[in-house]
Amino acid sequence: MSPEAAPEPYHSNVRPPHSDLSRVAVGQPPQDLEAEQSVLGAMLLSAQAIADVVETLDAADYYRPAHETVHRAICELHDQGQSADPITVAHHLGKRGDLARVGGAPYLHTLVESVPTAANAEYYAEIVREKAERRRLIEAGTRLVQAASAPNADPHQLRAALLTQITELTARPTEPATEDAAPAGPPNPLYDRRPGLHRPHRPGPTPHPDVFCGWLGETVRELDPTTEADPIAVLANLLSAAGAIIGRRPHLMVGNDRHPSLIWALTIGPTSSGRKGSATSTARRVLAEALPDCFGPDHTPRGLNSGEGLIEYVKDDTGEMAAPASIDKRLWVVESEYAVTMSRGRREGSSLPGVLRQAWDGDSLGSMVRDSLKATDPHIAILGHITPEEFRAKMQDSEMAGGTYNRFLPIFCHRNLILPGSRGASVELITNLAASWRTVLADAARIDEVQFSDSAWELYCDQVYPALSDDSAGGVITQFTARAAPYVQRVAMVYALCDHTATISAAHLRAAWQLLNYARASAVHLLGGTTGDPKVNKLAEAVRTAGPDGLTADRIRRLFKNTTRPERDRLVAQLLDLPGYTRFQKPTGGRPTTVVKYAG
Repeated sequence: MSPEAAPEPYHSNVRPPHSDLSRVAVGQPPQDLEAEQSVLGAMLLSAQAIADVVETLDAADYYRPAHETVHRAICELHDQGQSADPITVAHHLGKRGDLARVGGAPYLHTLVESVPTAANAEYYAEIVREKAERRRLIEAGTRLVQAASAPNADPHQLRAALLTQITELTARPTEPATEDAAPAGPPNPLYDRRPGLHRPHRPGPTPHPDVFCGWLGETVRELDPTTEADPIAVLANLLSAAGAIIGRRPHLMVGNDRHPSLIWALTIGPTSSGRKGSATSTARRVLAEALPDCFGPDHTPRGLNSGEGLIEYVKDDTGEMAAPASIDKRLWVVESEYAVTMSRGRREGSSLPGVLRQAWDGDSLGSMVRDSLKATDPHIAILGHITPEEFRAKMQDSEMAGGTYNRFLPIFCHRNLILPGSRGASVELITNLAASWRTVLADAARIDEVQFSDSAWELYCDQVYPALSDDSAGGVITQFTARAAPYVQRVAMVYALCDHTATISAAHLRAAWQLLNYARASAVHLLGGTTGDPKVNKLAEAVRTAGPDGLTADRIRRLFKNTTRPERDRLVAQLLDLPGYTRFQKPTGGRPTTVVKYAG
């Protein structure tokens, strides 16, 4: 590529590609302009190159600020599932007012022309990252020289600064990572990034791999490559629908209470990227193929207008014209606009909340308005779709304290794959899965009381129950997950029933426990980590507002200027106990500063 091929501000001191540091002009920091251009050109040509580069290179590693801006724009489009080519990136930068600053649309086309081959994107990225590491080393040494040259420099402080700088540099990972990166969790093939998979950025919590247990987990894994839906949302749909189809006969005893196989969930995700409907259609397609009679309008109604309306579907009716649901009483209610349902339930005099509470318990339903409207032994599972904004707006303390919405598992969901050309699962896959599910559900419906294995019961008593019964944090989140201890048994029961057994194993219980943990993490993520302590809530809001840069210790001190340091430390410690909040050391010109960040 000739030096004249791009705007002047970006082509001074251009060298032959990938030249050695010895060829850099005296006084010029280590850099490789053509390697940077080749990286960006490859990303503009290939979505696979984008995936390879982001695993190797951070946007801040570019020497040219304009290249950092282009890199971020490409990644933003890629994470949104949009094409990232010179035209779309130019449009994206133009909307933000950055197009002229990076050299205009012609420069983006020049980047494409400059790359020898997109297949070498990762190699080019390694060159750029190596130059960035060299610049950081030089910058660190320069800061120390400047500090030592100051006339009034304190030797003791200089030694401390030197040790801090050395510690920071020697602790820097050899593989690309940010200083504030959260510790990696266990490997999770359904969410981990790897070559050949295009996963957008996930803004919220990620479920533990243990939730994808047994036949339920196997079904999710089989369907995952065919849909952009979040695997955890597909799992929630399968649990809820399967529990409804299995029916009322299988149950477990929690104390003196009889618990049926009813799982209620709210899948909560943005309208554009939540893929809530895709998760439902993915699960429904398999189960409807297995048992089509259970997925007709008689068993899958929509529109929860009132308590009386829900009872109407499963009311006692022995007449010749009785609806099928009036005979077997099984319903799987999917509400795609659950915010509307929540609004209806808040109306003065609404019977809906009370009827919902009875339905979750598996109690017989009746209406105080119409004595003749009764439903004996109903079996109703509900799954709702709602956006995070609607969820936060509609959710009120009085509703949670009333016990209606702590019967739902809040499940945060987000687009997990980018599949622009997907046509869904093949007919053969759906047919094979449906055949197995037909047998699974028929066998499960014949089981009576479900029991725990010895190892599962020991796990429940020693670890699960104490963890899920801990309400020391108080506040909204605890209210929302108040039924976690009995709920984990319900979920474990459905896992077991779907594995052709009437005995809950330790693996089933661990899967249910991790699902309940994910539901709590979802509630914290969506409700902002509300704790019941106004000061912790204030700190949580400030940290989230600070965005990716986080909140420094100095800003926390100013936020609570009339508070002692031990009290501030207590607030930070309580905040860090909540899912999604992390603390890290951020390097500065001198002593590193502590930063608290919300990582989601």
